Amino acid sequence: MKHMGKRLGTCLAAAAMLAMALLLSGCHKDSLADKAFRFRLPADPQQLDPQVSTDRSSMTVTAALFEGLTRLDDEGRAVAAAADWTVSADGLTYTFTLKESKWNNGEPVTAADFVFGIRRAVQPSTRSTLAVQLYDIAGAEAVNTGQADISALGVRAQDDRTLVITLQKPNAAFPEKVAATPFLPCNEAFFESTGGRYGMEKDYVLCNGPFYLKRWSHGEYLVIEKQEGYHDRDSILPAAVRYVIGDTSDLITSLSEGNLDAAELPPELVDAARKEPLQLVPLQDTIRYIFLNNSEKALAQTEVRQALCGALEWDTLRQLSAAGGLTPAEGFAAPDAVVAGGENYRTPDNIRVPATDSGAKKRLSEGLEAAGLTKMPAMTVLCADDEFSQTVTRYILQSWQRNLSLYFTMQAVPEAELETRVRVGNYQIALCPAQAGGLTALEAFGEFSSGSSSNLARFSDSGYDALYAAARIGSVTREALDGLEQKLMELCPSIPLYFQTRYFALPEAVSGMVIRPFGGGAFGSAVDFRAAGKPD
Repeated sequence: MKHMGKRLGTCLAAAAMLAMALLLSGCHKDSLADKAFRFRLPADPQQLDPQVSTDRSSMTVTAALFEGLTRLDDEGRAVAAAADWTVSADGLTYTFTLKESKWNNGEPVTAADFVFGIRRAVQPSTRSTLAVQLYDIAGAEAVNTGQADISALGVRAQDDRTLVITLQKPNAAFPEKVAATPFLPCNEAFFESTGGRYGMEKDYVLCNGPFYLKRWSHGEYLVIEKQEGYHDRDSILPAAVRYVIGDTSDLITSLSEGNLDAAELPPELVDAARKEPLQLVPLQDTIRYIFLNNSEKALAQTEVRQALCGALEWDTLRQLSAAGGLTPAEGFAAPDAVVAGGENYRTPDNIRVPATDSGAKKRLSEGLEAAGLTKMPAMTVLCADDEFSQTVTRYILQSWQRNLSLYFTMQAVPEAELETRVRVGNYQIALCPAQAGGLTALEAFGEFSSGSSSNLARFSDSGYDALYAAARIGSVTREALDGLEQKLMELCPSIPLYFQTRYFALPEAVSGMVIRPFGGGAFGSAVDFRAAGKPD
């Protein structure tokens, strides 16, 4: 069974926590449909522009307002969304036939809208960090890097309903990639009419998806409503969704009383939530790392990082995991990470766990010499201020003291401050959780590439970058993924310590809601509410 289907199917069986599809008909379906839902957003969306937006709030809302040529099913496979498709015998040419659908201003969605959106994403003037996702397309990389004119891009509208995309080489997983946001359509005339304000306000957002933007009060809330011109509107159950920005009200009470319809729980609220009439959905998508800031002179040396990893007393650290409700990490991809087609990447065959290294002290000396240092500089190890994090950090420091004669300082800070400091690079060493930016193992490993904006370790290695770039183009094999992870284990940009489970909570009466790991990844949002319903 596919990884994602198995996980979600298990949730369905467990007291119907999640119904992946509403197997409803007649008055029963009608009794659950046309309801309003309410969710939280951590911050105001920066810009509802699919070709450039990367912040989680923008992507969450964009996923409901726009529809691509394909979307991913619960197994992570591409299914027809705005279009059906065929592929040529040589695997290079994809022909998409658009379904009859409308923008929320009543105009038809055309192939030219998809051409314009894709062109915007790859044009250097757009400066989109998402452009690399389109490099499978012939000419895309050359256009994006300024080596070719936009006319070289392998995307064209054959007519209003037919879009043709030519690849640089065959890739059976290309339909899955087409579900990503930079492939979404953009109406050129509307875009030009916004005068550079596209996606910044309600009046400058034009939607082709199941919902449209009804209201946007910056810093407070957004309201989206079902779009009448959407081609598959009858399958969309909710009438409206309200996103509340930065709401800090009591989560358990809000969920129990139905004032919120889904929310991620802080770890300290999970036990309390179990006592309430709530559905809890576990997500195994987080790794707690010992992050090593590779911009530090000593930590830039591979041998120094290897020494810090090898000097840890791993048996003790793994025994501690149960006290924190964690499991020992088995590599750089969390258990929910998948390969193409939705299969679980982590298997008994690719478990990778480090061991205590008797040669760690020698590696440290070699690394310091290569860095031109006579001794290891004094360093501070950041951790969250909860009891478990501080206990683990003390054991880490004791390992380095006993086995490397290193005396580092611990600094415990609130978790929000910890994550912010790691994100901006204001740390030396930190025990901190992190999620990959996508569902796949490739995206997890891409977090350590030089060009990644999520490279929290500030790691850079040309050999690793070359391996990652080769794996990113075309079909991704397990062998290539295993090679990438093995390289990460050798280079040790940071140290994966524990796998950590997050929990989403939903009111007991809500059905049809889909909760996805890694913030939704290529799905665009952690919560899919297209088929969500609840009684009156």
